[in-house]
Amino acid sequence: MERRQNDRFAANYSAEVRYRSGMKLQLPVLDISLGGCMVDARSWSIRPGEAVSVKLPGLGFQPAEVIWIEDQRAGIAFEEPLYEPTLEHLSRLAA
Repeated sequence: MERRQNDRFAANYSAEVRYRSGMKLQLPVLDISLGGCMVDARSWSIRPGEAVSVKLPGLGFQPAEVIWIEDQRAGIAFEEPLYEPTLEHLSRLAA
């Protein structure tokens, strides 16, 4: 089943992910789109449906939800989509 709704761009940076409890974790971002990102979840113990906040390079915390976890990766959907210029900036960071 195809889950993607937006074009994805490779990423090469980390995101700070914050749980509702306030605990924070740095996770490598594998790809990013307007609507969310995929992270390396090997060091993460979380379940789909959990609310988190994601801080990407140069941005503040963005409310989000863990959508899926599979093969040591996790898909995170942002509550509000990123702006196109923001996505373009983040995609340039991976170059």
